[in-house]
Amino acid sequence: MSAHGRSILKMGYQPGMGLGKDLQGISAPVEATVRRGRGAIGAYGPEKAAQKAKKEEELRRQKEKEEEKGPKEKNYNWKKSHKGRYFYRDAADVIQEGKPSMHTITSNELSRVPVIDMTGKEKRVLSGYHALRAAAPRFEHEPRRQCHYFAAPQLVHNLMLMVDCCEQDIIQNARELQAAEDEIVVLERDLEDCNTKLQEQDKVINKVQGILQRVEMLNQPDVSLERAHDVLAELKETYPVEYDMFGLGTIAGNIVSPLLSSLLAPWEPLQAPDEPVPTFLKWRTLLTEEAYNSLLWQHFVPQLTTAAESWNPRTPSPMLRAVQAWQHASPAWVTRACVSRVVVPRLLAAVRAWDPTHDTQPLHHWVLPWHDLAGEALASSVYPLIRSRLASALAGWHPADGSARGVLGPWRGAWGAALAALLQQHIVPKLDHCLSHAPLDLVGRENTAWLWCVEWIDLVGAPTVAAIAARALLPRWLAALAAWLNTNPPHATVLASYTDFKKMFPEEVLKEPAVRDAFRKALDMMNRSADIDAVEPPPPPRFTMPEPKESSRIADVISSSAPTKSFSELLETRCIEKGITFVPIAGKTREGRPIYKIGDLQCYVIRNVIMFSDDNGRIFSPISMDKLLNMVE
Repeated sequence: MSAHGRSILKMGYQPGMGLGKDLQGISAPVEATVRRGRGAIGAYGPEKAAQKAKKEEELRRQKEKEEEKGPKEKNYNWKKSHKGRYFYRDAADVIQEGKPSMHTITSNELSRVPVIDMTGKEKRVLSGYHALRAAAPRFEHEPRRQCHYFAAPQLVHNLMLMVDCCEQDIIQNARELQAAEDEIVVLERDLEDCNTKLQEQDKVINKVQGILQRVEMLNQPDVSLERAHDVLAELKETYPVEYDMFGLGTIAGNIVSPLLSSLLAPWEPLQAPDEPVPTFLKWRTLLTEEAYNSLLWQHFVPQLTTAAESWNPRTPSPMLRAVQAWQHASPAWVTRACVSRVVVPRLLAAVRAWDPTHDTQPLHHWVLPWHDLAGEALASSVYPLIRSRLASALAGWHPADGSARGVLGPWRGAWGAALAALLQQHIVPKLDHCLSHAPLDLVGRENTAWLWCVEWIDLVGAPTVAAIAARALLPRWLAALAAWLNTNPPHATVLASYTDFKKMFPEEVLKEPAVRDAFRKALDMMNRSADIDAVEPPPPPRFTMPEPKESSRIADVISSSAPTKSFSELLETRCIEKGITFVPIAGKTREGRPIYKIGDLQCYVIRNVIMFSDDNGRIFSPISMDKLLNMVE
């Protein structure tokens, strides 16, 4: 191989293939050929022998393909010719030309309308639209050649008329044949649809016959409940659509009703409450909801009503077990209606016979178990009667009797706001009255009346207990504390008394604003009296409430028995009433009058005039009693 050959091989050349990047070039060397003359290139045909041979081969193949296709189709294109060549049409051509097109009018009336053809060189009058194609020239050029040797116009007219009629008959027959073929196709399709529907109807008939055979088995007099269940279960499994379509779930309820009556005749609901439950649950899947509920209402409710006549409402467990055993086998509305019709009237009669002052069995033990099942019915009839009976019993109740909490406490969840109203009407006033008339002990922890109030905090709530304390206890305690501080007791004793008294208050009560403010005032009084020199303290007074007809002011309790009071004593009394510290300052006088410490101020009384000083006794000015007390507060 030459150097040039090796070079092109390195550049990707493949032997036998063309040159170039895509091998599209020549694959053979350029050959020298002998030309015929001196004419231009290509004047004598292909310059290359190979190209000439290739072209001849293509022409030969094209000719073979045309021969395989057969004779050429008829061509009616106009071609100039001096010879009058005629073209003959067969029936297929006539039918093809007679097929309806977008311009064809098929109406019989319009087809007879004369048509003027202006498409040719001369105007032609045709008998109708059907003659447009029939009148087409039958040769290559127009006009027709006139016959000079033989002329028979009548014969030619008749022949042309016969040809036209034959063409119309052929076209009409072709159309009728096509219509008949189309109709046959439609009829065959309809026949297939009818056969399909017949097969479906046969299937339906077979299903109905099978259903009827099984239903006839249910009409036998000796059919049992288990046999009826098996037949209906088979029907529902085999024919689920027809089972719902024919309403067999509803019909089955009427069939099984007498069978259930005989089954439930010996049943005792209070002794064996759940005995027929599996049977009802088994039938629940086969019956419609309406049919199943009807069976419950016809068989279960009457049996329970009969059993309730011998049931003692004070022993709720037998009837409660009977109702609860049927909860998962019956709808909720059936259970509620059953309890409302059977249980609630019996409970109402038992509550009417109940005496809250003598009955030892707690009422909530045999009434509250029915709250979840018949809460609405009980709230409308039984609960109001119970509250009325309890209100009558609480008329003579004393807070020292703790049994009332055990009676009222369990009703908190069932009564809600109604219980709160009952407590506010009958319990809180008694606690308030008892606390306001109970003795108050500042040193000891013998305030039992307050402890009675604290025991009700779970029922009445911390705000209510705090309000009772703010009305009946704390003002008295502040007044007693102020009177005690006026006697200049030891601070440790006062602080211990304050601490013991505060321990009697629960944390939730201490958080109430009224109670918190009262203890803050007590601390202020104790702090103001802490800087006064101690003197020999008398024992702390023990305050008791006066008789109802006497005055309730603390000043009347601690005042002397003198019929008249001095202005200083009157000021001291007013300070005690308002819980203000009124303490004489030892060894300090002005104009021969003792100086008193009232809050952060100093004052003395001369000729029924109060002189006060707010700068630690340097300058004294006159002031009225009310204004002085307002300044101290």
